[in-house]
Amino acid sequence: MLALGIDIGGTMIKTAIVDSNGTLSEKRLFPTSIDLKDQLLEIVREELAAHKVEAIGIGTAGRIDPVTGNVNLATSNLANWTGVPVKTLIQENTGVVTAVLNDSSAAAFGEWFCNYRRAETLVMITVGSGLGGGIVINGSPLLGKRGEAAEFGHIIIHRGGKPCNCGKEGCAEQYISMRLIHSLVAAAAGQEMDRATLIEQYLSGNPVVEEAVSTVTGDLAIVVDSVFLSLDPDLVVVGGGVCELGKRFLNSLREELSVLSRSSLYTEEDVVLSLSGNDAGIIGAAVYAMAGEASGNE
Repeated sequence: MLALGIDIGGTMIKTAIVDSNGTLSEKRLFPTSIDLKDQLLEIVREELAAHKVEAIGIGTAGRIDPVTGNVNLATSNLANWTGVPVKTLIQENTGVVTAVLNDSSAAAFGEWFCNYRRAETLVMITVGSGLGGGIVINGSPLLGKRGEAAEFGHIIIHRGGKPCNCGKEGCAEQYISMRLIHSLVAAAAGQEMDRATLIEQYLSGNPVVEEAVSTVTGDLAIVVDSVFLSLDPDLVVVGGGVCELGKRFLNSLREELSVLSRSSLYTEEDVVLSLSGNDAGIIGAAVYAMAGEASGNE
C-alpha cells in the first residue's frame, strides 16, 4: 500500500510517497503560500497525476477536529486556515481516502512507527519556528476531544509574560523555539546568523550562541519535566529544527533535567532526539491515513 504524506508548516510544505513500512520516496518541498487552500489542492493533484496512491495523510499546524478533519483553530502562522474543512476538501476533489491531524501529532506517530514501536507511551515535543507536541499511546496518536491534545506550546509557563499569537501571555512557544534562539543571538552579537552559521557556531562553542541555547533549554526542561509528571511516558522525543544542534544540545537539556528529575522516577536519559528528523511528520500522516483506509474508516 502507498500513501501520499503531506506536512504543512508555516514556512514550508513537505510531501512524499510513503509505503506501509514507513519508507519514504519522491520527497518534495514547497514554500507555504498565503493562498494555502488552493496551493494544497494543486499540490495534491500534481502528486496524484504522478503517483498511484490509496490514501492521503495530511499533518498541518493548527488544532484539527479529530473526526471531521476541519481546522478548528490556526494562528496567524497560517493565514485564513481556521475553519477550512481540509479532509472534505481533498476527498471530494480527488476521491481518495484522506486523513488529517495536527502536524506534531503526525510527527510523534511517525517517530513511534519508525523507531519506538515497543513504547507504550511516547511523547514528542517539536522545537522549530514554534513549539508543538504529540502523544502516542498503545500505538495510536492521542488527538483529544477537540483536537487540542499536546498543545504544549500554548501552556503558560511565565504568567503575564510575552504576548503570544494565540491571544494569551507567557505561552511556552514564546520562550522555546529556534526563532527565539536566532533572536537572542542577533541581539547579543549585533548581527543575525543564518541557520547553517548558527549551528556551526554552536557546535564550535561560540559563547553567545551557547548562552542563547542555554536560555531556551532551561524553559524547555520545565515543559519536559511537566510532561513526565503528567503522563509518565516511556520516553520524550525532542524533534524539529532544534535537532540540528545535535548531541551538544541534548546534553545541555539533560543537564537541566538532571536537577528537575531528582525527586522523580524518570531520568534525563529518558529524553532523546528524534531519529526520523523532518521526515517524521510526513511518515506519520501517511501511515495514519493508510491505517484508516485499511480498516475502512473514512
